[in-house]
Amino acid sequence: MKKGVIILLAAAVLFLAGACTTTQPVMAAVSFPDNCEVLGRVTLESKDSAASFARLLEEAQNLYPEADDVVNIIVDAKTTKTLFSTSYSYVMSGIAIKYAD
Repeated sequence: MKKGVIILLAAAVLFLAGACTTTQPVMAAVSFPDNCEVLGRVTLESKDSAASFARLLEEAQNLYPEADDVVNIIVDAKTTKTLFSTSYSYVMSGIAIKYAD
């Protein structure tokens, strides 16, 4: 019984020690129009091909219904590795703004 518990604990430690997450910058577009009101920061994390400006703008409009655009966009690639698999996602963030009329 004790031997089985020790083996199980050793396997759990190896699994946890083998998992890590790495985030690295992919792109940053930094520009800010003069005629706007800043509404707030928007962040979207999505799997590989699902990351897009349209989805980030949609998230901004969910948080701030009056949002017209998202500026100062930063895209980071996030890689999570375990002993048996690797998964990838993108974290997009930016500033939601409303243009002045």
